Amino acid sequence: MTPAPLHHLEDDRLKYLNSFVVQPEVPTDDLDQLLDMACRLLGIPKGLISIVERDVVNFKSQYGFNLPPAPRNLSFCSHAIASDQDVFYIEDTRLHPYFKHHPYVKAEDPVIFYAGVPIMDSENLPLGTVCVIDNKPRKLSEEQKDSLKMISQLIMRQMQLRKDKLKLEKKQTVLKEKNDMLKNFAHVVSHDMKMPLANMIMTSDVIRQRYADKLDAAGVNYLADIKSAAFSMRDYIDNILTHYESEHMVFNTGDKFDIHTVLLNIEEMLGMRQDFIQFILPEENMEMQCDESVVEQILVNLVGNSLKYNHRESIRIQVTATECDKYYRISVIDNGIGIPEAKQKEVFKLFTTLNQADRSGKIGHGIGLSTVKILVDKLGGVIKCKSALNVGTTFTFTVAKHVGQS
Repeated sequence: MTPAPLHHLEDDRLKYLNSFVVQPEVPTDDLDQLLDMACRLLGIPKGLISIVERDVVNFKSQYGFNLPPAPRNLSFCSHAIASDQDVFYIEDTRLHPYFKHHPYVKAEDPVIFYAGVPIMDSENLPLGTVCVIDNKPRKLSEEQKDSLKMISQLIMRQMQLRKDKLKLEKKQTVLKEKNDMLKNFAHVVSHDMKMPLANMIMTSDVIRQRYADKLDAAGVNYLADIKSAAFSMRDYIDNILTHYESEHMVFNTGDKFDIHTVLLNIEEMLGMRQDFIQFILPEENMEMQCDESVVEQILVNLVGNSLKYNHRESIRIQVTATECDKYYRISVIDNGIGIPEAKQKEVFKLFTTLNQADRSGKIGHGIGLSTVKILVDKLGGVIKCKSALNVGTTFTFTVAKHVGQS
């Protein structure tokens, strides 16, 4: 008997194998199905998908066997990956000069026929083999050998997909950890900053009142700027917290409400009952069943933006609402400054701004629409933007209806 040789690029092969984080002791359904296909297609009663480690051979899938890991130096699969053959093929091991005295050939349930194809990628670094085995002599046609090679390629693809999936899961874990750290940081910083900001606001008011007779117009303006900046920073902090908290909101899907009532509340909340603002409600009131507070928060952001980013003397904001069997559809249409086409797909990303001042001369923080996107996603819907510069913008979002809802 000749001990199994090593692959001629063994160090590179082992490094490549380790990149897969292979767990051979855990069989998987997809590989079991491929091995089952190989054995049935070739009409052979036994088969293995092996992973050749440094010292042992583990089996990711077994057909007709129930084997523990095997010593590598005794493994037929080690011979298969070390050979230069596409198919390592022995019709009758009892007649083979290297294997006729092998313990597996002399065993009670002997390995008489063996055909193995290395599982490898385009760089020819094999992970192991897919092999078919019988305890009597056999022959394979060229067509059968090609079938076994094809199944080996399919196994390699499955292994690569699993490797990519593990990489993605690892990246997602890292991203989640970083995101959690960022959220914790946001909470800590926000609470630590709110008190100094409140002091800035209060102090600027005190100085303006107590020293009014000693301040010129420029001094009063400086204090007003300090107070405005403090309010802006406070709003920024509040928006950051809202953004992160929205990812973990627990929604109440049992609320029943109508869209007109929500919009009238928003109209009053935003102080829109003024002559220069035309706020048009949907022609027909629409009954909804989902989380009312979330729908209201989405509309407050969208209608609020339509109000802020509009420099016309007459502001027009129209809301439409329709429904079908599976979802509600709501649009907010304005005649505001519009959004450049290149920015329309970016506006839902956190911290994306248009770098344009609103009606009060302030630049937005790029948080509101990213929060809206999260909330719409949580409601099982989608949101889209359609806009033209100096013409207006339409935001349309959907809300999924739940099973059993009329």
